[in-house]
Amino acid sequence: MRVAMADIVLSYARENRQQAESLAGVLENAGWSVWWDRAILPGVSYEQVIEAELSSARCVVVLWSAAARQSNWVRDEATLALSRNVLVSVLLDDSEPPLGFRQQQTANLKNWDGSAGDPAFALLTQGIARVVAGEGAPGVSTTQMAPRGPAKRVKTAVITLVIVGCVLAGGGAVLWSPGYFWQEDETAPTVAPPPDAAPVSRDRGASSQALPVPAGAAVTLPRENVTLTILSGTLERLNADTRALTLHIRVSNNGTRSWYRTYYSTLRLIVDGVPRAPTDEPSEQVEKLSAREFDYRFDVPATATHAVLRVTHDDQMGEIPLDLSPRGR
Repeated sequence: MRVAMADIVLSYARENRQQAESLAGVLENAGWSVWWDRAILPGVSYEQVIEAELSSARCVVVLWSAAARQSNWVRDEATLALSRNVLVSVLLDDSEPPLGFRQQQTANLKNWDGSAGDPAFALLTQGIARVVAGEGAPGVSTTQMAPRGPAKRVKTAVITLVIVGCVLAGGGAVLWSPGYFWQEDETAPTVAPPPDAAPVSRDRGASSQALPVPAGAAVTLPRENVTLTILSGTLERLNADTRALTLHIRVSNNGTRSWYRTYYSTLRLIVDGVPRAPTDEPSEQVEKLSAREFDYRFDVPATATHAVLRVTHDDQMGEIPLDLSPRGR
């Protein structure tokens, strides 16, 4: 099965098909190639085609609505786009994107009039242009980016060269100052330390400790037959008031569902009766009859000695008590 890489793939709920069709037309008129599921031919595997298109598209535009929030298809497609760093979110009504998809800027087309001149649509095209360009145009303002086209690419390149030339002519002395052009991934000149200098340690062990994991530290969601097990944990001192708790958790999908998404369940760390959301959590899937391991990170008060990890999924809930006491006391 051959898939031609599209600039944009649209993901939407069936209830928003008319809006998706309108948006696809205007984006195509702007110069981008747009794929959406009306292009699937009879007799072709629906799931395989969509997955192939999502895996190759330069940008995936997800149309969020009340209906889309309830669609597992839309969530799965958005997760794949997020994992590839090609997700652009669009709001069609007053609904917010689900948890896990709110960290990115979104374009609000709730009141879009369907025209290419609408300010909300113009903002969306800027975001799409940035994602489609990828790393090919670092540092260029999104307002300067445009859909693919040889003439426009040449124009952008010429403008960039002129700007670089002006900077080099006017600020050469600054640019060629020692070490200016060294990048993080290059080897910069080093000055050997004095023979009697003490080595500088990068070990952070003094500010971190292993978390004692209780026996049977697991929660099972019976309906899904999915088990979350704490394998290990670390506590790291961030400052005088806060420590970072990192939990290494195995997610086992033993159920009949083809996959289980980590965002299907909510994890909260209960400290002194106050639930704390993770500052870092995965948005991944675990295939049927398999297991994967992920890290969840929470910020906790430095004075906290006990906590409870609470896992909820709809009306199901399980808890795992944790001892946060500093070791050596």
